[in-house]
Amino acid sequence: MATLIKGNRLLDGKGGALNNAAVLVEDGRIVAVGSQESMPAEPGVEVIDAGGKTVMPGLVDAHVHLVNTGETFSARDARTATDDEMMILAVKNAQLAIRSGITSVRDLGGKGFLTVSVRDAISRGVIPGPRIVSCGAALTITGGQSYYKAMVADTAEEMKKAARELIHGGADCVKIFGSGGNATPGSNPLASQYSLEEFQAATGEAHRLGKHVAAHVHPTTAIRLALEAGVDCLEHCTWLRPGGLGIDEPLMEEIVNRGTYISLGLPSTWYRVPLDEIQDIMDKEGREELLGPRYESIRRMFESGAKVVSSSDAGSTATRIDELGLLLEFLVNQLEIPAQTVITSATSLAAEAIGLGRETGSLEVGKKADIILV
Repeated sequence: MATLIKGNRLLDGKGGALNNAAVLVEDGRIVAVGSQESMPAEPGVEVIDAGGKTVMPGLVDAHVHLVNTGETFSARDARTATDDEMMILAVKNAQLAIRSGITSVRDLGGKGFLTVSVRDAISRGVIPGPRIVSCGAALTITGGQSYYKAMVADTAEEMKKAARELIHGGADCVKIFGSGGNATPGSNPLASQYSLEEFQAATGEAHRLGKHVAAHVHPTTAIRLALEAGVDCLEHCTWLRPGGLGIDEPLMEEIVNRGTYISLGLPSTWYRVPLDEIQDIMDKEGREELLGPRYESIRRMFESGAKVVSSSDAGSTATRIDELGLLLEFLVNQLEIPAQTVITSATSLAAEAIGLGRETGSLEVGKKADIILV
């Protein structure tokens, strides 16, 4: 059956806009996009009149953790959660995502293959939810970032084998915890967890098997190693160094030249004020000292021409699955990044980064009708 969606305005997800617009959908795919005048309703076509609303692609969150609560102590809680509890949370979060206009997500760190099972249940129509691209479990070192739910690999050979096991188990991509993080006491966010050889072992094997690789990298040292190893997407890309943070301009230029994606993975702990909710992670003074430089680095990454994806790290500490919209609002209103740039970064560019660019992320003929009315 065909459906004609009419709206006051249309944003196509690639920077284009159209007033008094319409989208014709048939069998779940977009068959026409244009003005309402050019597409009158034919007999038998269902019409959805959005009135004064804007028609746009569903949002794509390229960095989420479906098995986490998104509450203040989510990282701490995840250390003791059972697999059954994580599965229930993953289903709950998937349903919350789709209800909040997020039609695709990339899960970058569940436990085992729990999120692969949720992905498959959604694709079979067993439960509602967004399209899920899942890494299964992320790779980390012994005692490293998120060790309590990740797959441990300490050597190049172990990295290669782990990548094979993940992909054999149904993972869509490979996630490497390339550095420590504040959510795991005892790990070091200022140091790389892996050598170049170890990064290359996992990345090379994933690429051989046709899968992309994302790497959690806070410090500049880990960013450099991940980039040299050919990682496809740099998660967080915080540019931390001893004593503060700041962009390494030559390295930033190399990221742009290579066309490597930067996925912000920016949890609300970075922009939510007051900061009282996150005192379990970092003292308030330490966090506030990083806010200004971090915000400036985000502006610079957008201005550089890099492929910057606005992702939320939803499920992590104090970031719930339905808060991607708040992040986008913050980037526009507080960091003054152009609205169309931000929308593109959370629709077509995000879909491209997670391997769904041919299917979704923009309102184009032939693509899936992942459409929201705002």
